[in-house]
Amino acid sequence: MTARVPGTGKMMGISDQHIPRKVIAATAAVGVAAIAMVPSIWVRAGRGGPADPPWLFPTVAAAFGDADALAPGTTPLGPMAVVYVDRSCVHSKAELELWESMSESDTRGLKVWIVASPRSDMASAEWVPPSLRARTVHDRDGSVARTLGVKSVPTTFWVDATDTVRTIRIGRSDSALLVENRMALNGGGEEGR
Repeated sequence: MTARVPGTGKMMGISDQHIPRKVIAATAAVGVAAIAMVPSIWVRAGRGGPADPPWLFPTVAAAFGDADALAPGTTPLGPMAVVYVDRSCVHSKAELELWESMSESDTRGLKVWIVASPRSDMASAEWVPPSLRARTVHDRDGSVARTLGVKSVPTTFWVDATDTVRTIRIGRSDSALLVENRMALNGGGEEGR
């Protein structure tokens, strides 16, 4: 495409025009930000993700899809936190490290279950901190994610003693939030967030 430059009589093609670098950088930044926000907007719009609590946590066999992965006597009954993660996600890794750093007194009475996505390599589950490996289940076929409505990771389900999901956290947590939600489940604090 060409155009005549007014007053000069010269013809100039679009490739000859100079677009300021700041305009290009700003346009690229807005585009990247918009793309980055799409998943969170999509989940918040109610078109996906877990249902708003409270709701009854599904039975272990149905939710975990692999009943033989759970030894007798270790079925997850509340209060508990079920953390759905993916090995390739840096946020999931940080979430697991946070849970590992919690002391016994911070998680008092709370069972923590880790559910690894189908993409997570479980052959050498060294990516799961040692203190959490005993309660890590592999969602081989994605049935746990479908049952719970997981669309992004990490997702944490806070389940009380009546097996009712009280709080759902999508994304990374911090230690204060973990303590606050644990206290809420044990009846010693305000409702979790």
